[in-house]
Amino acid sequence: MAKTTELTHRLYTLIYFLIIFLILAYCVLNAIYTVIIGGTTFYLFASLILMLQCIFALRTSLDSRIYASLGLVLLIIGLLYTHGLDFLNHLKAVVLIPALILTFFGLDNLYKNPIRLVYLKIGLILGLLLVAYSQYYDLVELQNYYHSLHNGETWQQFGAL
Repeated sequence: MAKTTELTHRLYTLIYFLIIFLILAYCVLNAIYTVIIGGTTFYLFASLILMLQCIFALRTSLDSRIYASLGLVLLIIGLLYTHGLDFLNHLKAVVLIPALILTFFGLDNLYKNPIRLVYLKIGLILGLLLVAYSQYYDLVELQNYYHSLHNGETWQQFGAL
């Protein structure tokens, strides 16, 4: 019976990491595409920071989980740099949700309790989906801006290299 439980736990962990990897890969590719067509680079840096933060936060050692909190600090500094003290009212502040959840993975009280750990994992997936949606929304806004210029060219040609 122990082998079945161990196998399902490994399968669950593999599926969970695959879902996180797919969402983060989508975020990175979407951010690269947005940068190429003339959008902001904040989502690219935020996606890369979230990816590094996921690598550090989901490890088993306490030291690497502590390094994950550095990602939250870097994202707050980036938001302060781009939007000033009014950064929480901007749509890009949604990247703080998964960064905050990844920081919570470093707390022993939350990490060692299995029920809270499940809630953190679900919250991380929902937070990453929220970041992916906000990136998609910004990309659609950028496409609509380029579409409104009416030069007879498509919106891709304005920001393409």
